Amino acid sequence: MKEIKIIMLTAVLTMAWACSSDSDDTPANYTFEQAAMPAWSVDLTGNDDAPAWTAPDPSLLESPMFIMVKLQDELAAYSTDGDLMAVFIGDECRTVPAIRNVDKAGGVYFVLKIRGNSTERDVNFALRYYCAQLRRVFTLQGTEKFAAERTYGFDEDFVPPLLLGCTKYPVQQTLTAELPSTTPFTPDESDIVAVFAGSECRGVGVAGQPFTVFRTTDGETLDVRYYSAKQAGVYTLKQKVEQEATIVLTF
Repeated sequence: MKEIKIIMLTAVLTMAWACSSDSDDTPANYTFEQAAMPAWSVDLTGNDDAPAWTAPDPSLLESPMFIMVKLQDELAAYSTDGDLMAVFIGDECRTVPAIRNVDKAGGVYFVLKIRGNSTERDVNFALRYYCAQLRRVFTLQGTEKFAAERTYGFDEDFVPPLLLGCTKYPVQQTLTAELPSTTPFTPDESDIVAVFAGSECRGVGVAGQPFTVFRTTDGETLDVRYYSAKQAGVYTLKQKVEQEATIVLTF
């Protein structure tokens, strides 16, 4: 009888150990919550008033050059007819009012006629874009040579990184989030991946394709969330995003 009790106790302990081992082996790299498709987006809004940029006096500037600027896709989504774009040399506006064009694919272009003099060399340029819907001015600065009678952006798209001119998020990177070989869901073309700082969205895209991540500082660490259309819910990963260009999502 005593031998039978020992055998039964051994069997119980073996089962308990097995259950404990199975539990310990279960990955706990995420939490899941049922949810409708989220409207994740980066808040790029500001409080800038529409600028009163004044066209230069053509009689004082003998030579024009032309550029056609295509907006980054992230900005094109907010573009309206109220937008403004100009080029400055030093503190002086050198463009006539820009013409906004939208192509059949939804690309947004601005044609700029920049006035200058052939004697101008190594001048400080500033490309400024005012987005009326976001109420924000994006500014890119640099030193370039004034190329009289030249054209840029007509033979191939010229897409300056105007988002880098956003003072709200001065640090930006391109991130690609790859799916692992196995996932707790069936991937769908409607799935979304996003990175967050707390509850603040800092970048939205789809797995396998690069998207822009916005930070306030270089050392800011971000969290990852993934919306699965098949599972109709959001996976919040314990994984962190630092400065990597590519990550493999850990579920």
